Amino acid sequence: MDCGNCCKSLMINVSEPEADNLSKKLNKTRKEFDNQYIEKGSNGMMLINTIPCHFLQEDNACSVYEDRFEGCREFPALHLPYFSKRLFSTFMHYPRCPIIFNVIEELKLKTGFKDEY
Repeated sequence: MDCGNCCKSLMINVSEPEADNLSKKLNKTRKEFDNQYIEKGSNGMMLINTIPCHFLQEDNACSVYEDRFEGCREFPALHLPYFSKRLFSTFMHYPRCPIIFNVIEELKLKTGFKDEY
């Protein structure tokens, strides 16, 4: 399966509609879902309260893949605008994310920052 390193290291923001949707899919009340999977942050956002993610299986597959959160769908977010404004978080995941690692290494070659061996 895929590496699943992001699921082993990221805290994911969860919106109210995402929590509502997944609680229904898991046949849980929203209160049960929140108690089991959600931590309320000071900024009002909800965060998965454990690392690795509750939904990561032993084979690194996501048990709720079709209903995964937007943050999971977007990671590593290289396709989103304003890449240069997210360099800190990109480089923070450089050693653990093969996608980010390979993209940055290719950028080094393309920009002449690094010579090809």
